[in-house]
Amino acid sequence: MTRDEGRKRSKIACQTCRDLKRRCDGAQPCGTCVRFEYHCIYQTSKSRRRRESKPDPERIPALSGDAVSAPALVPAPAFSETKLARDEAQSAAASKVVQARSVEANSCPAFVRTLALRLDPKRNPRMHSFAWNAFLGSRSLQAVQLHAPAAQSITDIISQKRLQELAAVYFQKLDPIYGFVDRTQICRRIQQRWAVLSVTPEQEAVLCGIAALGCLFSQVQSDTVEVALVELSRVFLERTLYSTPSADSITAWLLRVIYLRIAETHYVAWMASCTVMHMIDAAGFTVDAPQEAILSSPHNEVSLDTKKRIVTIAQHLNIWMSFDMGLTRVSLFNPTTAMPSKRKGDFTRELMELLPLSMELDPQRKPTALELEDALQVVLNRVHSAPPSILAQCNLALCLCRRLRSMDVALTDSVLQQVLILTSNGIQAAQAVLAARTPWHQMTYVPFQIVCVLLAIDTVSSISQLRDAMQCLRDVSAVYKTEATREALRTARSLVLLHQRGKEMFASALSEILKSRPMSPVEDVEDVLDTSPMLSEDMLGMNSFTDQFFGLQYSDIDQLLNPDFFWNINSNRFG
Repeated sequence: MTRDEGRKRSKIACQTCRDLKRRCDGAQPCGTCVRFEYHCIYQTSKSRRRRESKPDPERIPALSGDAVSAPALVPAPAFSETKLARDEAQSAAASKVVQARSVEANSCPAFVRTLALRLDPKRNPRMHSFAWNAFLGSRSLQAVQLHAPAAQSITDIISQKRLQELAAVYFQKLDPIYGFVDRTQICRRIQQRWAVLSVTPEQEAVLCGIAALGCLFSQVQSDTVEVALVELSRVFLERTLYSTPSADSITAWLLRVIYLRIAETHYVAWMASCTVMHMIDAAGFTVDAPQEAILSSPHNEVSLDTKKRIVTIAQHLNIWMSFDMGLTRVSLFNPTTAMPSKRKGDFTRELMELLPLSMELDPQRKPTALELEDALQVVLNRVHSAPPSILAQCNLALCLCRRLRSMDVALTDSVLQQVLILTSNGIQAAQAVLAARTPWHQMTYVPFQIVCVLLAIDTVSSISQLRDAMQCLRDVSAVYKTEATREALRTARSLVLLHQRGKEMFASALSEILKSRPMSPVEDVEDVLDTSPMLSEDMLGMNSFTDQFFGLQYSDIDQLLNPDFFWNINSNRFG
């Protein structure tokens, strides 16, 4: 390198880039911290600290005899305070780094990027929410092509019979998982809608939301009816923001959040989710007893059980959208901790029981490794029955694994086997959801996560599951032919290809070693053994080891060849 070129690498790096092992440009703040919104901190070098702490003789006045006898130790407290302030700053910086790691571990897109960097450090993959759902806004983009007419009411879009059919689809496929709507009340309102001309915008928005979700879960491709229903619901809901939140407006907004999470892009869904959370807080839905509310709220017509269901479902959606995007979730001041009541054929409670464990993953709470390990064991021991509920369970378990790995905590062999059992169940659940044509957002999201985790675990048992996980992504892409599903499949294939190339490089290196050291002829070996009894004993031991090695099961080979890899804990099984 000539002198005119200058130095290409920065002389210093911030502490955040050092801890996360990322390239730092030395700016204040550096480009990496600006891009990922980290707190950029530079620590003073040791040599500079010594120079700063060493007293300057020219600045110390000559001490007289009186001064020597006086116990004037002025610099000591100043040095102590400086050291204390420096320690506090370092502690705060370390805490921010830990929090940044937690945010990254909670986010599947960040994990995908980390995995890609580990497989190919020369590349710099972009942050992108692969497989966030099966559509990523493609259904709404068809509105321009379909030329959906603007409607003033739901009666301008569909007939009463069609609305009843879509409501039946909603209560058959969505309500068992997100059960917060009174079916009897909705059926009565559908009857009244065609008999009574004047209805509130909130009630109209509820019917539009149910009908739009019914369309989404009954047809692979969107049509003019679905697009018009979604747009009309948005228009009505924007009007509700200018008045006090009511039970109908909150219900309609929550229905819209569910639709956006399944069919739309990230920020529009997250913003709507935050809006619902603020409306719940403003309406006092988190207060169990009416006498505890400071401000009056018009939700007396809603039962306590319905309020619990609305609050828990809204929290569930907001938490996981915030985790995925690395953004702040909306925390309620006094959230209800009681679970909704059990209903026959309803799995809402099964899903909502995961909520307290999901809250513990909040980076602001800073849970310990032991607490996360206990939470993971609780999740792995749970039994879920409905496929969407199993997908939620699998999603939580994978997030807990990533958090533990970000804290350098390895998984034991027994826990790892439980994780692989759950990932297998997750793949089967995604296939069941696809077969039922119920495009839950986790239908693509969880199998894609599973592919990444299986590659990260990198054992014979995990790699053997890759075929099913990749086949699931192919099946989803074959049914829901969108750019989102194709991109998820392409990205998963790219990760597998990078993993394969890495393995081939290792195999090639080992092959070169063996070629450079060819085996000696048998007669030469026998001569050496005759002249060296100790070497003869060693060779006999190697023969015994070879027999034991080829008699091992796959799981044993995993432990031997991967003693301290990505998620495996050190094992002394063969000792």
